[in-house]
Amino acid sequence: MKTGIGRRAFITTATAAAAGIGLASCSSGSAEVEGSATSGPISIIGYAGIWEEQYRKAVIEPFLEEYPDITIDYASKRSSAEMLSAIQSEGGKRTTDVTIMDIAVSNGGNSQGIFATLSEEDILNLANVNPELLDGEGYGPVVMLDAVSLLYASDEFPDAPESWEVLWDETYEGRVNVVAPPSGIGINLTAITADMIGEDFTQSIDQTVSKLQELAPNVQSWAPNPDEYQSVMTGQTVLGVGQNARAQYYVDDSSGALGATVPEEGTVYQINTINLTEDAPNPEAAKTFIDYALSPEAQEAFAEAMFYAPSITNAELPDEVAERLVEFGDSGVIPLDQQWLAENRDEWTERWNREIVNN
Repeated sequence: MKTGIGRRAFITTATAAAAGIGLASCSSGSAEVEGSATSGPISIIGYAGIWEEQYRKAVIEPFLEEYPDITIDYASKRSSAEMLSAIQSEGGKRTTDVTIMDIAVSNGGNSQGIFATLSEEDILNLANVNPELLDGEGYGPVVMLDAVSLLYASDEFPDAPESWEVLWDETYEGRVNVVAPPSGIGINLTAITADMIGEDFTQSIDQTVSKLQELAPNVQSWAPNPDEYQSVMTGQTVLGVGQNARAQYYVDDSSGALGATVPEEGTVYQINTINLTEDAPNPEAAKTFIDYALSPEAQEAFAEAMFYAPSITNAELPDEVAERLVEFGDSGVIPLDQQWLAENRDEWTERWNREIVNN
């Protein structure tokens, strides 16, 4: 499977301002601590769908076998914004212990005091995380890496498209799917489009918005159902924008009916962090889980199951898996400062809603 990812330096900021999704102030009272490092209930919020299914099999179930006195309640959400909103709604009585979410959103939670800092005293496997993927202030580290990819129907495209420009080809009017912001897919497509046409998105996205307006006639849905992958696999659309990891899973699951590639213009990272909530009900068992999630056993298992790249430096993967993963520091990755993005995400979303989706 062609990924087309090379090695351009990646720019990210470990400590970001608000994630740009209308964070409310979160006042948290003292939660009653229960359990221990090896016992008690843990409440985890993470992604839904195939991600949840594979994470349960690769990480959660083996963890519970190793720690039989710990139980896990897993709440699934489709987006990181929904995850953070759910935690905010808990108010002063925290019920969630751990979340796995996009870094731009978790950075916003950090700035609001929603998440706690971690240390190697509590999480021994922090020592194995790539130092560039650790938060500068000690908040939740990166737990896995991914990147945006172009999805295509293999029967329509015997050879993988080489450019993102194929999305704008009039041949495919009404046959493209794009998940609009606040989804990270639409946000990342904004950066990709700007870079493709030579606009500095840190200064303006006026030209980019005009370019995306030209894409609108080709888009069948800005919210594909059930998702962007199934839309192509079932023939509803022939092109889409998705994440490489899930796409690689569905390439296999569909026996090649779905194709995925990173075009020559490049891509952007999709990065997930693992976070302990401030005033978590069972912080010690939660730290045990976070430590396990950063272990070679867990990172290797999920990479093989779902094609997310490990964040630790001591994971060992078969060549046939490793060659399908994004690699930290890849030159084909467009630099996107996560702190800057957090501060501008709302504006991009508003412009999409006003000038592209509802224009």
